Amino acid sequence: MIKIPITKILFLDIETVGCCPDYDSCQNFNPEIASQFEKYFDWFQKRFPEDASVDINAKNFMFNRRAALVPEFAKIICVSVAFVMDNGETKSQTFSGDDEKELLKGVQKLLDRCGKLDFFLCGHNLKNFDIPMLAKRMIVNNLLPPSILPSYDTKPWEIKAIDTKEIWQYGSYTSIGSLDLMCTCMEVPSPKDGVVTGDKVHDSYWNKNMLKEISEYCERDVQVLIDVIKKLKELE
Repeated sequence: MIKIPITKILFLDIETVGCCPDYDSCQNFNPEIASQFEKYFDWFQKRFPEDASVDINAKNFMFNRRAALVPEFAKIICVSVAFVMDNGETKSQTFSGDDEKELLKGVQKLLDRCGKLDFFLCGHNLKNFDIPMLAKRMIVNNLLPPSILPSYDTKPWEIKAIDTKEIWQYGSYTSIGSLDLMCTCMEVPSPKDGVVTGDKVHDSYWNKNMLKEISEYCERDVQVLIDVIKKLKELE
């Protein structure tokens, strides 16, 4: 089912938070971005209607819940990668920290090397989240996105990305396809059992100083990706 050799796949996951602890602090520390968030607040309300009914401190609530999902208002705090060697051993590396530009410099160098070695990227919702998030945040930090990240002029057959969400949806793009659900159905141990989970990352980073736990959560996601691809490659 997966024809690409597992030794030519770079498994990747990222963790993001809002660029500031909340909307009020964003107004103080980055008023231009806060102004843009206010401008696009209606878009957030339409995109996330389940959060739109909050009246008290609505902008703070939406910022805390959703800014991490939109590259223009987010900050990458962790990128975890891994690949499988010829002997079956897994090699992994995690880039994490408060300085987003320094973190992305390390990721940029790694992705440049992987591109030259003809690797494919693998992640869950990789094409719609991780890739555009990495590319845009690199540009924001005055870094050139590596060529392995598909751009506006990359032809569909040139994209070197394996998106496990696309694999699971099997062409039905309106179907549900979370990594947790996929793992449950395939009897792969879920990565969502730790102290930190996706919806808690923003609060865990800004209010609880839990970068270490966030990184461990990110690393679990990467290991699960490896487990999923291995299981798909072993189908009879």
